[in-house]
Amino acid sequence: MRIALLGDAHGDLALLAARVAAAAAAGAGAAIQLGDLGFRPDLLGPGRPWPRLPIPLLAVDGNHEDHDFLRWAHANGLADRWAAHGLCHMRRGSVVRLGGRSLGFVGGAMHADRAQDAGLANCLAPADIDAAVAAFSVRPPELIVSHSCPAGIGIGMHGAPALAMAVAQHVVGAGLDPGPAGDVGEPLLTRLWQALPRRPTAWAFGHFHVSRNTMIDATRFVCVGSLDGEDGGMAWWDSD
Repeated sequence: MRIALLGDAHGDLALLAARVAAAAAAGAGAAIQLGDLGFRPDLLGPGRPWPRLPIPLLAVDGNHEDHDFLRWAHANGLADRWAAHGLCHMRRGSVVRLGGRSLGFVGGAMHADRAQDAGLANCLAPADIDAAVAAFSVRPPELIVSHSCPAGIGIGMHGAPALAMAVAQHVVGAGLDPGPAGDVGEPLLTRLWQALPRRPTAWAFGHFHVSRNTMIDATRFVCVGSLDGEDGGMAWWDSD
């Protein structure tokens, strides 16, 4: 199965739906959105229309979501209604079988440009990693999907220079570790990477609004740019 990997949408749901339709027309059997979709009540709350998609769209949460709303949506059946129209929010540490392969999902990321959400709801938590390690040990995924990437393992993601002061204030100042300057990401995802009993063939993420393709050992790390970027915000993964 050919699977489209779609970058950050930042609430532009019309563009996202159009990209899913384009992916379906190009032969995709499913699409994966890599976080910062726009899970907010003003966009996806009760009564807000969501088009029926031609193929399933599986999405992790990014840092720019309303995480309290996401929890409410799962507890009150709204997430089930999204899924009936093709939009599936994948909880942190979940695994699904798609196209004959297992895929693992773990969303969440640090804010680089503003204060972290109350209770650090946007950030990954150690319990999220524990759940992912447990799930991925039972069903090792061929593809891992996250919003950010592991820090300090050689992927080489750089923070935007314009955000350096904001990172010092909102990340380091909040007692969080963004990873080394030349290889930023999420240290908790590094812990996941180190704990995996079997490494995936690919790991896809967004968050950085650039396109990047890096091999670490036998795993290909693919960063997909934002949907409204010049790179088109789409990549592909073939599960066959």
